[in-house]
Amino acid sequence: QGWQRHGFYCYLVGHTSVTFSEAKKTCERSSGYLTSIGDRYEQAYLTSLVGLSSEKYFWIGLSDTEEQGKFKWVTGEGVLYTNWNSAMPGREASCVALRTGNAAGLWDVQNCEVKAKFLCKKVAEKITLPLAPETTSDFKCPLGWDTSNSSNSCFRVFVREETQKKTWFEARDFCRDIGGDLAAIRSEEEQIAIEDSIIKKSPSSQSFWIGLQWLDPDGGLSWSDGSLVNYKKNDYFHNTAFEHCGAISEEPSMSWTEMHCEYSHNWICEIMKGRLSFPFCVAAYEVMEDGWIIKGDKQYFFSTEKASMDKARTFCKNNHGDLAIIENNSERKFLWKSILKNGKLKSYLIGLTQNADRQFSWMDGSPVHYTAWAQGEPNFAYAQENCVALNKKDGLWNDVSCGFSNGYICERHRNFINRTLPSAVPSPPGGCPEDWLLFKNQCYKFFGSSYEYWYTARRNCLSLGGDLASIHNEHVQAFLTYHLKDVSTDPWIGLNDILSELNFVWSDGSPVSYTNWAPDSPKLVEPVLFPSLHPEDGHNLQQFDCVSLKRGHADDTGKWNNEECYKSTGYICQKNSDPELFKSSATELEFAFDHSGGISYSVTHSKMNWEEAQKNCNKNASELASILDPYSQALLFLLAQEYGEPLWIGLNSNMTNGKYQWTDRWRLVYSKWSSGEPKQTLACVYLDTDGTWKTTSCKEKLFSVCKKSDVMAPTESPQLPGKCPESRGHKSWVPFHGHCYYFEASRKRSWSQAHQECTRLAADLVSIGDYNEANFLSDTIKILYGKSPNFWIGLKKNDIGQWVWTDKFEMDFVNWQMGEPSNQRHKDCGEVCALSGYWNTNVCSFKKGYICK
Repeated sequence: QGWQRHGFYCYLVGHTSVTFSEAKKTCERSSGYLTSIGDRYEQAYLTSLVGLSSEKYFWIGLSDTEEQGKFKWVTGEGVLYTNWNSAMPGREASCVALRTGNAAGLWDVQNCEVKAKFLCKKVAEKITLPLAPETTSDFKCPLGWDTSNSSNSCFRVFVREETQKKTWFEARDFCRDIGGDLAAIRSEEEQIAIEDSIIKKSPSSQSFWIGLQWLDPDGGLSWSDGSLVNYKKNDYFHNTAFEHCGAISEEPSMSWTEMHCEYSHNWICEIMKGRLSFPFCVAAYEVMEDGWIIKGDKQYFFSTEKASMDKARTFCKNNHGDLAIIENNSERKFLWKSILKNGKLKSYLIGLTQNADRQFSWMDGSPVHYTAWAQGEPNFAYAQENCVALNKKDGLWNDVSCGFSNGYICERHRNFINRTLPSAVPSPPGGCPEDWLLFKNQCYKFFGSSYEYWYTARRNCLSLGGDLASIHNEHVQAFLTYHLKDVSTDPWIGLNDILSELNFVWSDGSPVSYTNWAPDSPKLVEPVLFPSLHPEDGHNLQQFDCVSLKRGHADDTGKWNNEECYKSTGYICQKNSDPELFKSSATELEFAFDHSGGISYSVTHSKMNWEEAQKNCNKNASELASILDPYSQALLFLLAQEYGEPLWIGLNSNMTNGKYQWTDRWRLVYSKWSSGEPKQTLACVYLDTDGTWKTTSCKEKLFSVCKKSDVMAPTESPQLPGKCPESRGHKSWVPFHGHCYYFEASRKRSWSQAHQECTRLAADLVSIGDYNEANFLSDTIKILYGKSPNFWIGLKKNDIGQWVWTDKFEMDFVNWQMGEPSNQRHKDCGEVCALSGYWNTNVCSFKKGYICK
């Protein structure tokens, strides 16, 4: 009474709550046993019996109380089917119960002393069950395979080089191709046999794929051959929230572990005893001579070096392809597996881009039908992540700045035609809206009176169809520097390291290919003493993430300086020119020839010597050009670039007894000498095409640039008489032409020590402005030759190889010894010879006499 038949068996639902052992005895008293479950059909029937019950659990006849980790039915039957609940079975030796309610039918491991109702089972009357076949085997394993005495299986451990390791799926397919499957471990004896094989074949701690899997969330843990997991290693804990493929890891203690199925590892195969394994074959994709991998009708190239998107795409196109388009999950997995095996970089650019409206498209125009974003992506961080990269770690996608350097994947059709590629078609010439400046087919606008945070400035530029200005070469730098004369603040440009500290990129996504940092930049994050602009950050740091162009001091004008992004200042916008606004008569540098601003320039296209060039300018009521500030320097550099020729300028020492002076009588208040210049005592100066000033013979024939100006040079006032400090002890100051000089021959110092001593005396190491001063110094130190053959002076080579005076006096006079200045390493300081009065370079750490002024 109460038994219900299903198939060959009858089942009874126990209606009293008892422990597992009591339930087992109750079933046995009724000539039955706690139920076993052999397949999903029997499982479904039992779920229909008790699934809607108000009780939470019903005992079934499965436990691992005899041997922890090895589950058995109370009848001794093998476990051929399982239906474990999430995170089951656990670590403790225990008994199994059937769940009801929302998890109806799933198996949970419970303490055997918990009281629950139960399910009994027995064979129906007049039914004879077929006998199970013998399971032991006397067959042996093939050569190279291992086993245990009680096992019907043979195992082989495969250890490979890093590039030959396999994903779980590749390892499974390999094992099946040779007549077996990934190892299924069904007893402690088999586990020990496999551990021994690993120790023999693996010299270092590695991981090995086995057949353990959780690929079907509704099916529970199983082996890759479809059999159920009825043995577990003691330290194994299954976590369904983690990965879905199993491996044996040598550390710690040959434990079972779960890993991402697409990671590459060694592996362990299993075949049945008596079965011969098929020969091993290594499946490999065909590789072209140029390194491209063939798969189907496509070829792929995986870079080994990083590049920005522009450079990556140029490489792909130069090789008859483009950045990869990923059309489905199969293609993504192939690319991911390839970089897992052979890739050395963390991420690889693909051909997906995002516009300002956050709309994605493939670079070749293909529609986007498939995506595989990592969690939290795409986030379009700070509106600067317009490109997409495939991550090596998980094979998923992340949006990144196009200017950052990443690995990249190229793709081309298998039947591409190897022919000479056409040159890139330049953008059609265009013009700019009113109030915008045209240069190199780009439009620029300075906002000098609108003070904004960097972020607000950028939003304003984006709203105008552009972005904050980017500077990729010295020509754009010079153009913007010239126009800084019209603004009163340090304007924002697009350079920033908001996304990654000190990893600067342009806000339009272009890479950094040129820099012009100020001497103290880029600055690092540093603590501040005032409250943070962002107290929610929880720390008091000053973030110098955004870059502006400096104004002010001549040497710094146009240089880049990173600052707090929340500083209010002007900004420069940039956008593409508009072909519809093109004016054929427009000249980018036409403002240089316009005299409405009081100064204009003209370039003489015929080559003349310096004197002829000067006379030619005079005929047109102008002078050879003087360069008095960084703005005119930038403009004349652009003119030299425009004509591709060096230009005579109005600086010379040939007519002024060795002192470099402008012919229009302006003082030399700004200079742009080339490294090692001025070299010659009696020479003329030209502006070279690299933007620096160089000396040469006045008889050389060059192009020239004339300057017409409404502003006359001021007349220099005569020096007023003054007094030198009183002599004290051994210190004696000598007056000459409005300055005082102190000569130290006895207490020798290095150059830096001498500089400090002069500073302590409220002076500086001496600068020398003309022959009169040079002769005065030479006459004075000749008598000190016995104490010091040479004296340190204020000459020092700066970071860019220019010789400068430490008192900031312009280098308008030189008196070098023949063969000087030297280009030898470490000779970075200047000295004057006591006997000749000529200047030499020397090692700054040497100790010598010195002269203060």
